[in-house]
Amino acid sequence: MKKKILISLLMLLLSIMMLCGGCGEGNVEYEVFPWIWGSANNPSGERTTTPGEIGVFAENGAYTWWTNMQAFRYVGNKDQTYLSYVDEKGNRCLASYNHDTGKFAYFKLAQYEVDDHDSAGVMVLPDGRLLAVYVRHSKDKIIRWRISKKPEDITSFGKEKEVSCSYAITYAQLHRISDTEYRILYRSRMKSWATRVYNCETDKWSVETVWLTEGKGKQYYLWTQEDKEEGKFNIFMTGHPKNGPDQNIRYGYFTADGGIYTTGGKKVGDMNDELSISVPNPRDFDIVYEAQEGDHTRLYDVSFMGEKVAVLYGVHQGEEDNSDYYYAYYDDVEGKWVNNLICESGTWLVGANMYFAGMSFDKKDMQTVYVTRRVGARCRIEKWKTTDYGATWTSTLIEEAANDDEEILRPLIPYNAHDDMDVLYMKGNYPAYVKYDTDIVYYAD
Repeated sequence: MKKKILISLLMLLLSIMMLCGGCGEGNVEYEVFPWIWGSANNPSGERTTTPGEIGVFAENGAYTWWTNMQAFRYVGNKDQTYLSYVDEKGNRCLASYNHDTGKFAYFKLAQYEVDDHDSAGVMVLPDGRLLAVYVRHSKDKIIRWRISKKPEDITSFGKEKEVSCSYAITYAQLHRISDTEYRILYRSRMKSWATRVYNCETDKWSVETVWLTEGKGKQYYLWTQEDKEEGKFNIFMTGHPKNGPDQNIRYGYFTADGGIYTTGGKKVGDMNDELSISVPNPRDFDIVYEAQEGDHTRLYDVSFMGEKVAVLYGVHQGEEDNSDYYYAYYDDVEGKWVNNLICESGTWLVGANMYFAGMSFDKKDMQTVYVTRRVGARCRIEKWKTTDYGATWTSTLIEEAANDDEEILRPLIPYNAHDDMDVLYMKGNYPAYVKYDTDIVYYAD
């Protein structure tokens, strides 16, 4: 009898907890869902697309590489895939696709200048509502955020809020680090990277910490992804391919508590207190690819919770307008980085910025890579597979451009992807990051 009473009390307590714990603005309480490290891996339900189908997810839109999360599937009371992008009029937009009904929804968060760097990073709060965080491309010092009024619904958001930073900022890379906390990483005054932590219970941000600075100046880039080890986030970094003083591809990682490390667990900094230790510079981190004289490198993607730590990057020499695509991973047994060639990229799309079409990991299989490139005069997207971490490859064509003027670029694989949509990519005309006529399309394998 006592056991039954105890079970009943525990069930009652669990029910109360599920109805409480809302985050952000508003007094309405919604069901709270448990947090899963990295991303869920929900099975796909009945498909609403057919194998081989290519369709439009969002018209007149574009995005850049350096925002997180930009495309993801979340399964709560609904089963939906979400996308963040910037349209051709400068609206910061969201789109969602319901895998049960086959219907799309769209919303405009804000309007500033036309610039594909400015898409929002989006995360799901514990109660299923959406947190959208966005910054402009070095136009001001403001982090802006909005929270959806209802769970799993992009059609209405609360008011825009702001927090000011020390210098002009770019990019919004968001990662969940606890039940109620979300860390943002953003570039500050071009050469540095800074961070804050958002607490959804208080709807407030921590103070800004600058945690990385390129002492030689110029633009510096990095990309972060969750590791299979809970609480660990891998970082790969490099300078701008055109003028960056450090063209090496480098590696480090940070932990949920803010510690910054390089290979072997050597601590080089702390994201929570920049005054307690000197701010790291890129040369504090291990080299994955050592650039040769005249090399220009471009970082593309980082493996997500893979069995190994891996990175995709490109290299071209001097004034060449063609680059090589590489796959590199860390060999734990040998204690070294292994760099394997995938293929050539073909001619760049935007020479002024050294933009090539690019490639991305399949987030469910780090030995599958989606590649966009030119073959001859035509752009195409292909699916490349390896069974030995890049030593050998096989490839399958997904789509080739209809003509020489149509461009296909920037494959984007949703976190927790549904079989309905394995990969998203941009297709159309892309002369510059501030002027484009592209749709965001999906492919169903």
